[in-house]
Amino acid sequence: MDEFAPLRDAAVPLPHPQHCPPWCADCQHDDLDPPYVALHRSPPAIVTLYDEGCDEIRAQVRAAFWDKAPDWIGTDPADLERPHVEVGFPDSGDVQLYLNPGQARTFAAALIRAADAADTEALYRPSAPPAMTSTAVPASTPSRQA
Repeated sequence: MDEFAPLRDAAVPLPHPQHCPPWCADCQHDDLDPPYVALHRSPPAIVTLYDEGCDEIRAQVRAAFWDKAPDWIGTDPADLERPHVEVGFPDSGDVQLYLNPGQARTFAAALIRAADAADTEALYRPSAPPAMTSTAVPASTPSRQA
């Protein structure tokens, strides 16, 4: 099943070049430098995250591919000259990540493991009634001397 088909059909004006990847929904075939280059992108998945200031930010995750002219091949790492994954933050513009498919899968697996670990926190942390206060003295408190 082509999960991008409805989005691609709605988002891309006809005619859609036949040499585009099947997931391409946003491609540029002109106004790129050097000439005869095409940039193909899938529809973005939008993920809301928090930044270091605890403000919500949006991340865009999508497949991308630079279909380069022969004399431009070799200007990027080889695994990024094939279809790859882009992670961008359009609101901040400061960070753009590029991952080959293997890196994207490893990153996704690490996120899943961390999320699973975070979900288990509630299982091992003893719950305290909201009105209960601790009588323990913090280790950093100086001891009282008579």
